[in-house]
Amino acid sequence: MPMCGACGSVSSDYEASSGRGRVLSWMLSHHPNRPEDPPTVVILVELEEGVRVVSNLVDPPGPGPYEDLPVEVDFADQDDAVIPMFRASP
Repeated sequence: MPMCGACGSVSSDYEASSGRGRVLSWMLSHHPNRPEDPPTVVILVELEEGVRVVSNLVDPPGPGPYEDLPVEVDFADQDDAVIPMFRASP
């Protein structure tokens, strides 16, 4: 279960975010959920507000590396859910 690294609290809350950040770490996943899907770039993003989010990089700009790449959130409709994914910022 996710928890605060400082105090161990498991409570959570929602706040608005700019949706902009930078890639801290990434990996190319060759084990997609559907065998016919291409590999996915999984990223750890640190948002401008300091929150870290694990997501996918959509339309990656080249083969990598992606560390320190500026990104912004883009929402995708998938299987009756809205999923936050990230694109490289212009």
